Amino acid sequence: MSEITPEDIASLKPDCLTPADIEAKSETICVGKTKLSGGRAFVLAIAAGFFIAMGATYFLLVNGGASFSFGVKKLLGGLGFVLGLLLVVCAGAELFTGNSLMVTGLFSKKVTGTSIFKNWVIVWVGNFVGALIAVFLIFMSNFQGLNAGAVGDAMVTVAIGKIAAPWITIFFKGILCNILVCLAVWMAFGARTFIDKLAVIVLPISAFVACGFEHCIANMFFLPMGYVAKLAGYTAGTTDISALNIGGIFYNISASTLGNIVGGVFFVGLLYWTAYGKRAHE
Repeated sequence: MSEITPEDIASLKPDCLTPADIEAKSETICVGKTKLSGGRAFVLAIAAGFFIAMGATYFLLVNGGASFSFGVKKLLGGLGFVLGLLLVVCAGAELFTGNSLMVTGLFSKKVTGTSIFKNWVIVWVGNFVGALIAVFLIFMSNFQGLNAGAVGDAMVTVAIGKIAAPWITIFFKGILCNILVCLAVWMAFGARTFIDKLAVIVLPISAFVACGFEHCIANMFFLPMGYVAKLAGYTAGTTDISALNIGGIFYNISASTLGNIVGGVFFVGLLYWTAYGKRAHE
C-alpha cells in the first residue's frame, strides 16, 4: 500500500467552502442574479413562492388538530417547513428573503443598488404570485377539509395569530427570521452536495418556524390561505377573526418584509462582507 504524501492531502477537495470562499461566491451569485432577464427572474420567483407555500402546507398539516405537546408540534411543523427552502436551494428558484445577500456584491461595487432593487421588486411580486397560485390549488384540493376540518381551522388560527401582533413586534420577528434564513442560504452556498445542503438548512429553518418568527414570503401563503378558509366558514375557535381581511394581510406583510430586509442585509450580508469581502478588496 502506497503512503499518503503531503501533496496528496493538499490535493483533496474540502467538504465545504471556507467562509471567505462563501463570501466570494455570494458576490458572484449576486452579479448573476442582476443579469437575469426580468421574465426569467419572475418565473423563478413564482416557483420559489410556490415552493415555500408547499413547506407552509406541510406545517399546517402538522398543526391541523394534532394532539402533540406545544414543543413537539412546533418542532414537527418546523421540520415540515424545511421542504420549502430545500426546494428553492436544490431545485433552483429566486427567493426574496435569500436575495438579501445580494448586498455583498453592492458593498464590493460589483453591482448597483438600482439593479438589486429591481431584482427585489420582481422577485417579491413573483413570490406573491407563486404563493397565491398555491392558495388556489390547495383550496381546490379541499386540503382544508382534512381531519374533519381541523386543518382549515388551523389555517385561520395561524393567520389571525400573525395579524394580532403589534406591527413593531412583527418587524423584529422578521429580523430574527431572516437572520436564520440567510444563514441557512449562506451555508448552502458552501455545501457541495444535496445532502450537505439539507443538513445545513434543517436547523436554522426549523428553528425560525418553531420560534414563531415572521417570513414575508411564507406569510404570502399563510395569510391569504387563512382568509380564504375564513370565507369558507372555518374558524379559530372562540377567537375573534374579524381582523383577518385584506388590510390585515398587508399589515403583516409590510412589517415582515421590512424586518426580513434588515435581518438579511445587516446581520448576515454586511457582517460577512465586513469580515471577509472588505479585506479581500482592500
